[in-house]
Amino acid sequence: MSSIAGAPGLQSDPAARETVVPPSKKGFFSQVTQDIRDKLEKPEQRQVRETQEKRRYEAQFFALNLPGKLDYKKLAAVGISKIIVSVFQDGSRGGLYFGNTIFRTIDPALEKVALEMAAGGARRNLDLCAWMITRKFRWVSYTRLFDYCYRKGRRELIRKFDIFNPDAIEKITAVYRELARKDIDCILIQDDFFIRHNEGFSNWGKAAFAASAGFPARESLMVQKNTPYNRKWKEVKRKQVSRVLTQIVGSCKQAKPGIKVGMNIYYETPFNSSWGEAWYAHNLPEIVETGIDYIYLMSYHRQIKEEMKLTESKNREMFRKIVENAYALCKEKLVVKLQLRDWNSGRRIPAAEVRAYLALVPEGVKRICFTPVKPGDYAYLKELIQARGAPTL
Repeated sequence: MSSIAGAPGLQSDPAARETVVPPSKKGFFSQVTQDIRDKLEKPEQRQVRETQEKRRYEAQFFALNLPGKLDYKKLAAVGISKIIVSVFQDGSRGGLYFGNTIFRTIDPALEKVALEMAAGGARRNLDLCAWMITRKFRWVSYTRLFDYCYRKGRRELIRKFDIFNPDAIEKITAVYRELARKDIDCILIQDDFFIRHNEGFSNWGKAAFAASAGFPARESLMVQKNTPYNRKWKEVKRKQVSRVLTQIVGSCKQAKPGIKVGMNIYYETPFNSSWGEAWYAHNLPEIVETGIDYIYLMSYHRQIKEEMKLTESKNREMFRKIVENAYALCKEKLVVKLQLRDWNSGRRIPAAEVRAYLALVPEGVKRICFTPVKPGDYAYLKELIQARGAPTL
């Protein structure tokens, strides 16, 4: 009787359960499973798996009309593990591409893509990420939520949400909560989530400055470099960006605990922290501590070369330095974004050139995001991910 009575207890005790199969047997069964998988796998499947075990590759699409145009099996077959789709359209006739109760919905394209992926079984191999704005809701009519900039000695209304305004913050967090509840795995925050050096001059922003500084806001001194007003203003804006980001991430996690949230970061931020704080109100160590899951570094090599006026060799040194700095601060949260098309001509960048910059990314970086990707880029992506040997450039 005692042995029978003890049998259920053996199965319900986790420690006892571990002793049912000796470690040596576990290793044996694991090896058998691996041997069977290796025999059944096709060579190209094995290559993709081995590649993804070292790094995860993501594809970001700019196009809005993606339903019916993507071959999810081909994307997975070439080594892509996540697709990022835009769910917003900027401009006066803009709107969102998912159903929500907060802002105008142009078309529920996100839901259509999710249904396509589920119907074809693609979600087993591909994550779905929604790429979403935070401030540039230019099409909304209620200007009381908009920010002000200070330009040429006067305040001007700008059609960006004021992230010092509690009502604007509530709108943003509410729509992110609704987005997080969709059938998606991740949200990528667009690169509009920053405050320029001459922005934030709403009544709410000036009140936040006065409360922190202990003296009234004076716009002309707040934008003048290296004044006590300017230093305090940069600090106030930086802290507000991190505070609101914490709220956005928290609202998403509350709506769906397992969802991941990433944020686009400009390349100047890890390269020169004072630039990041002055130009964008971004401080990377503070942003990393907000609960954000991924930092998407916009390390677009051709853009860097053009803006910094560098030779090719100097540009590669700059790229390496930017990515290494970012990795030192972000560690496993870092996603390095690589530019696939020239911003001026729109033409696709030769694979050898992209791979030359991919080769500069430290081995510790486990996630790479290619952008912008277009439907039909499958062979191009395969060449970037699966090509053997060093790039010829």
